[in-house]
Amino acid sequence: MALVMSISGIIPIAICHIIVANALGGMSGNLLEAFFYIPLLPVLFLVNWLLAGVMLVPINQLLQATEKLVNMDIRQRLETDPTEPTETSELRKSFNRLLNRLEESLNIQCQFVADASHELRTPLTSIQGYTKLLLRRGQSIDANLLAEALQTISDESGRLIRLVSDLLQLARADAGQAVINQQEIIDMRDVLGSVEDTVTVIAPEQIEIQFILSQTPIYVFADGDRLKQVFLNLTNNAIKATQAGGKVTVTLRSTNGQAIIRVIDTGIGIAPADQQRIFNRFYRVERSRTRSRLYGGGTGLGLAIALTIIKAHKGTIELESELNKGSTFTVRLPIGEKSEKLQQPAAAGGSTTISERAKEMASGEPMRSPESDSQLTGTADGVK
Repeated sequence: MALVMSISGIIPIAICHIIVANALGGMSGNLLEAFFYIPLLPVLFLVNWLLAGVMLVPINQLLQATEKLVNMDIRQRLETDPTEPTETSELRKSFNRLLNRLEESLNIQCQFVADASHELRTPLTSIQGYTKLLLRRGQSIDANLLAEALQTISDESGRLIRLVSDLLQLARADAGQAVINQQEIIDMRDVLGSVEDTVTVIAPEQIEIQFILSQTPIYVFADGDRLKQVFLNLTNNAIKATQAGGKVTVTLRSTNGQAIIRVIDTGIGIAPADQQRIFNRFYRVERSRTRSRLYGGGTGLGLAIALTIIKAHKGTIELESELNKGSTFTVRLPIGEKSEKLQQPAAAGGSTTISERAKEMASGEPMRSPESDSQLTGTADGVK
């Protein structure tokens, strides 16, 4: 560094000397005068060596401090000195910000591993316990107990498979891999119709399930299977949180170039403190507040995966909830180009449920004029 500074200092001096000499009438005697630069070079080198040492003192201190980080606790930070030069002070602050990010990422990873281990341990413990019971009893085991043990092993194995599948999906998302498969223009009514066919089978009779869909097609460019996974999860969660006599409503409409899907329940609601963390991995609302014994306990990954899938579709998902009144999950997806071209405003347009359209097709008779889409949507949005 000192050598470079010396050379960079003496070259301009020599150039200025040559320019001045030429201006004064030629190069005579300049060759002799050039020998005076020979002792000047080591003098400049010495001066620059001292200056470079002074300049590099804070850099060396910073280097020593960063080397200590190898054996230090990651929670420690580099000390900052108000009298330190601005450049190195900002460098220290940048290192500290980097350490903050690393610590945060490490904490998230440690928590994720701990939660995953806990979730894996529970079903494995059940499987191991019932397996030992079968081995211990042998052929003398009671038929009812055998059936119960095999059913439990089957249920817990299925839970393990779902958990590993969810973990793999999230790991791929974290690694930057695509979480959605081939996308195509699809009608959101078809996706929600498939969801309705599934949830109406598993939902208890004490809970009313209603799907209010737009009468006109609403096309989105998406992965239909992944969207079905999202809305199955949201609807199932709504059913779990709804007590007997309650209602779960799913609505579909479009506005401002967006497909808006709402999943509304009249269930127990979600506390404000839980709402801030509901999309975190492995986070679950208090189990006693859900109907998990009817549907089996979840892994706490469903909403995290749903958020990942919706973001991959350039959409958003929002939650509005009030305790003992219900919750509303709102998903917004950008409408595909085909939908914007084909969708026509209808004077008497409206919404209808899939079951009503099925009845119309089966009977061959025209339906009565449905309410307008905005009216039905307004009614559905008001459900709590």
